[in-house]
Amino acid sequence: MAATALARSPQSLPRSTTIAKAPATPAKLWLCAHFPALALEALKIDTTQAVAAIATLNGRPGLYAVSAVARQAGVEPGMSQNAAQALCPTLTLLPRDPAAEKAALKRLADIGLHFSPWASLDRPDCVLLEIGSCLTLFGGGDRFRQQLRDACLAAGHTPAIAIAPTAAAAELLAGLGLEMQITELAQLRSALGPLPIAALGLEGKTLTRLGNAGIRRLVDLWRLPRDGLARRYGNGLLQRLDSLLGLQPTVLNAFHKPPAFAARRELPIDLTRLDHFFPAIAQLVESWADFLRQCDAVALAVALDLHHHRRPSTRLELRFRHGNRDAGHCLALLREKMERSPLPAPVLGVELLCSEITPCQPAITSLFAEEPATEANSDWQAMLDQVQNRLGHHALQRFAVAADHRPERAHHHDTTQAAMQTVASPRPLWLLDAPEPLSADSFTLLSAAERIESGWWDNQALRRDYFIGQDRLGRKLWLFRELSGNRGWYLHGLFG
Repeated sequence: MAATALARSPQSLPRSTTIAKAPATPAKLWLCAHFPALALEALKIDTTQAVAAIATLNGRPGLYAVSAVARQAGVEPGMSQNAAQALCPTLTLLPRDPAAEKAALKRLADIGLHFSPWASLDRPDCVLLEIGSCLTLFGGGDRFRQQLRDACLAAGHTPAIAIAPTAAAAELLAGLGLEMQITELAQLRSALGPLPIAALGLEGKTLTRLGNAGIRRLVDLWRLPRDGLARRYGNGLLQRLDSLLGLQPTVLNAFHKPPAFAARRELPIDLTRLDHFFPAIAQLVESWADFLRQCDAVALAVALDLHHHRRPSTRLELRFRHGNRDAGHCLALLREKMERSPLPAPVLGVELLCSEITPCQPAITSLFAEEPATEANSDWQAMLDQVQNRLGHHALQRFAVAADHRPERAHHHDTTQAAMQTVASPRPLWLLDAPEPLSADSFTLLSAAERIESGWWDNQALRRDYFIGQDRLGRKLWLFRELSGNRGWYLHGLFG
């Protein structure tokens, strides 16, 4: 506990300093925004009061996070509830909400992406930003930190912000509440040297052994031979030290906010006729199409909410067979759907939502492709969208090829948008419910045999030779001859 307290409040460093020899910005510069009160702020409670979040620690409930007022009364994280309330009778205890914390971090990372093109949430209670390429756009590190702090405070979260040439060093400084700005790799060793080794987050046994050896601060570790440290305390300690100084690369996952569109229009009065409020919907759809073009994306579905007074909203959903961002096509489908759906009450506002968004895949056409063919395909897809939204998502189905050579099991119905596969040999789409016997003199063979022997593993074995033939009426037949049993001829399908 003493080591942890020492790590949290080092006495030899000021709370806010700037160490820089030159204003030049290195190729890589990392900013870490640490949120020490995230567990409390995510609960939407007043952190200026004596409050604490409780969670299961080592198999029993205990305090996970404590407000500054509770700390002044002697309450510390890790305490039991009874001990904490004995020290601070006015302490308010609330269960920790990890889901709310995760959602809050994503919102904070989204705020960070307004300042930097690269963000990461790989570290707990932290948002890491790479700012080397954009620091000068905000007028330097001090102004950058202040603008980011203001944005976080407006979102209800208080950060501790540190800047360093390595992500590990920035995380270490921000975690200790040291809002330092270090811009040169050569300055890291001297700047981090006074920090206590407890700040490294080592195992308790390793920390105790280092303390027994008289090692208290990072500078004491850097004075020791590397091979001796590795033999005594393992390679993990050296890797941690190297990551601080940039001697070992740190792999971080980038945070990407999934694109989503949401826009709303309030109507001046309650409206009941579609022609009166449909222009507001048209404005939303135009904004939706512009948003998708800027993202170079297409939508797979959209939802339109019609808001009423003191009644649940009416939701209309559209699904596209292929990604779409055509405002005219979307408006036509919405209007048709609304004309077929009576309104339960007057409309006060309209809201368009779209979260199923995928990158745009341009159609691949030949250099000499004719324009009318493309237009015809577009019209065909628009007609299919119209039928699907009128009859339902599962009303349209297509044939898909199954991994089975037996004709009765070679196809199945599929509602996905994958392109239909084809088999090497021609097969008719029209199969009879049951094969019909044929006389050998009633047809003429037009193809060689296609032998199918399959199904022995599920006790439905099939041994046949399939042919394409023609009867006396000129019909094109798909027939087979049994290779077992009576070895007779049978009609199985007809070609169109």
